[in-house]
Amino acid sequence: MTMYYTEVDGIEPTVSTQVGGIKYTFTNESLTKLIEEKEQLKVELVQLERKFRSARFDVREFFQSRYETDSNEIVCEVDDVNELLISLETEALTRSWSATVTITATVTGIEAPNAEAAQEILDDAFEVNLTIDGDVWVDDVSVESVHAES
Repeated sequence: MTMYYTEVDGIEPTVSTQVGGIKYTFTNESLTKLIEEKEQLKVELVQLERKFRSARFDVREFFQSRYETDSNEIVCEVDDVNELLISLETEALTRSWSATVTITATVTGIEAPNAEAAQEILDDAFEVNLTIDGDVWVDDVSVESVHAES
C-alpha cells in the first residue's frame, strides 16, 4: 500500500492510496464519511452476529426440548415449527387449501329485445379469474332471474 499526500486545486488537502492496483483519493470529508460508514458496518455486523447466535440457540433448544434419548425420532407439531420459523424471520410452512365459493351478482343495463335474449347474453358473459396461484373450476354459473328495469 502506497500513500500520497497532495492538494486538490491548491485548496483542500487530500490523501491518496493505492490498493490492489487501484488508486483512491480522499478529501478530509470523504475520508471521515468512509470511517463513519466502516464503524456503522462494524456495529451492524456485531448485531447480525448476535442475531445469528441467538437463532442457532433457538433452533438447538427447539429440538433439544423435543429430544428423547431412547428414540431416534423427534416429534413436533407444525404450529410449533411455524412458531420457530417465524421467530427466525422466515416464512411459516404452508399447506394447500380448497374452498367452495359462491358469487352473487346483480347486472343492470343489459340491452336485449326480450328476457330470453338477455339471459343468453348473460349465460355467455361470465368468466371467473383467480388472481392468486391456484386452480379454479367453475361448476355452475346460472342466471337466477331476468326482469325488465323500471
